[in-house]
This record gives sequence, structure tokens and C-alpha cells, in this order.
Amino acid sequence: MLYVVLGAVALLLVVVSALAVVVGGDDTGPSTPPSRQEETAPSVSGPRADVEITKCSVLEGVRWPTAEVRITNHSSKNSNYWVDVEFVDAKGERVSEGAAVANNLAPDQVANETATGTREASGKVTCRITDVTRYASPETVAEGI
Repeated sequence: MLYVVLGAVALLLVVVSALAVVVGGDDTGPSTPPSRQEETAPSVSGPRADVEITKCSVLEGVRWPTAEVRITNHSSKNSNYWVDVEFVDAKGERVSEGAAVANNLAPDQVANETATGTREASGKVTCRITDVTRYASPETVAEGI
């Protein structure tokens, strides 16, 4: 008889636990949904923050994709920039890639450059910055040396 009572109590505990899970558990207050990091756009910093694409198109005639890029030197030194750009078709597949270069930009100086792909693209393309390299410009060498 004791085993029957203990078995019934154990079964009751399992049923109550299962109901608590299904219904929602504790009543300690409103639940906060878990944070979803992928929903917030990553902040852009460093050299990548110095570059933006201002126009993305396909050149008529040769049908090469092209990106107009604005580079603003936010560093405290004269700097050189190398900007890698990829060109992607409507299916999300890379069609081509290109680079834009700016040399000896003074702090807060702006340069408008162009990156052009070397393979033909058909239809609309999307331009994406894939990498930005910024490094200090070498010191100007004195004349006559």
C-alpha cells in the first residue's frame, strides 16, 4: 500500500512539473525575451567608418560594375587607403571585385574614388565594401636627398 501511495505522489509531481513547463512556469513577473544580437546592426569603427559607397552601377558598353566611394580621413595623420569592393548579382553571387585607392589624405580630407570590376555584369548589381586598409602616409622626403 505504501508503494502505491508513493507511486501516486511521484506521478502527481511529474504531471504538475509538465504542466508548469507547458503553461509557462513561475509567476515572478513578466518575462523578458532573450536578447537577439543579430537583430542589431554591428557598429562600424576604425578605417571602415571612413568609407561609404555613394553610387553603385554598371558601366554602359563594357558592362563592368562600378562603385563610387567617398573616403573621409577621420584619423589624426595623413593616411593612405585601399578599399576592396565586391559586386554581387540579384542571386547574391559575386560577379566581380575591384578596389579604390586614395593616397596622402590629410585629417578630415575627403576623396571621391571609383572601384571598377573587371568582369561583365548583367542586370542590377549590389556593391559591398569587403575590406578597408588605412595606413599612415610616409613622411615627405626633403628635396635634394
